[in-house]
Amino acid sequence: MSNLEKHLITKKESDLLASEYEKTNYGAINSKRPANKPDARHFSYDLEVLQDYINLIREEMGKRGVNKKGIRVTLGKYPDNNFDPRLDPICSGYQTIFFSAENMDSAEQIESVSRTNDLEDLPQMNYGQIRPPY
Repeated sequence: MSNLEKHLITKKESDLLASEYEKTNYGAINSKRPANKPDARHFSYDLEVLQDYINLIREEMGKRGVNKKGIRVTLGKYPDNNFDPRLDPICSGYQTIFFSAENMDSAEQIESVSRTNDLEDLPQMNYGQIRPPY
């Protein structure tokens, strides 16, 4: 776990980040939604599924010569209907996050990889638990 210490934050720091988000971005998002349907704010993934995904993209990036492997977390929103039969219909219209492989070797390589579609054919991961809805 090299460099892990550089990325850890305290409970107090995480509370501050969550509070800032709630006061600003989350408030703006919910001002456009029905009062009784606040958008998703928490996303949970089964640790085994997440580890399996990390192992999959780590192996595939290794095959492609990526030295510094990363994972990108992207914000998204489920369409109001007809997205995918795996999606619980209660989640339609809510924000989500999804994961994808990221080449962290250098800024130039990241741009190059994006342009050449070198990693974009790797599977991305979604379908955790979003809260709300509960």
